[in-house]
Amino acid sequence: MTYETTLTREKYLKELIQVESTGTPEQLAVKLNTSVSTVYRMIRTLKSLGEPIDYSKVRQTYYFK
Repeated sequence: MTYETTLTREKYLKELIQVESTGTPEQLAVKLNTSVSTVYRMIRTLKSLGEPIDYSKVRQTYYFK
């Protein structure tokens, strides 16, 4: 995977989180064309960089707190 692909996925992930339209981790993996484990790793990385991300089981989406 290229650096550009990684940045594109990260940007798209942030956009989906912003509009609260990620779906479940499995659905998000399909949207990002990646694996579920990569989705979890990306979320963990963003959180470690200070992004206030949480997941709503009721709405089934990630969102910014």
